Amino acid sequence: MDARRALIIVVGIIALSGITLAFLPQSAVQEIAARIKSRRGAVEHEKIALFYLAGESSNGAFRIRGVIRNISAAPMERIDAVARLYDRDRTLLETVVARLDKDRIEPDDFARLELTVPERVDEFAGYMVEFKLREGGVLPYKDMREQLLKNPDQ
Repeated sequence: MDARRALIIVVGIIALSGITLAFLPQSAVQEIAARIKSRRGAVEHEKIALFYLAGESSNGAFRIRGVIRNISAAPMERIDAVARLYDRDRTLLETVVARLDKDRIEPDDFARLELTVPERVDEFAGYMVEFKLREGGVLPYKDMREQLLKNPDQ
């Protein structure tokens, strides 16, 4: 009898977990999966490489430009760039999401990002850019900028 009760409790917990996951937003489920992977030591391999990234102030606006390359064997789709702009005290001032110039990046193909922030340009002291899939997951990338400076023929 005790084994039957234990089995019913376990099945109930599993069913309740499944129902809970079914009602969670997709981004929350992906975040939970990413945390589980990171705890198990599973590192997601880079699928894109960053070849160029530069920011400049001009004509009262701050402009960031960059170039990435698909280094995976499969096409990559629906990637956005997320730029975070900081002031001199390293306080986050603004987060801007920008689309790349291509919605689909074939293997070994390049895509460009360009975004302009027209306001408060004098307040920006630094920025960082990351890439994410529109479905919500952050996309790890391989930073090739320094390597390109050493070997410009790549």
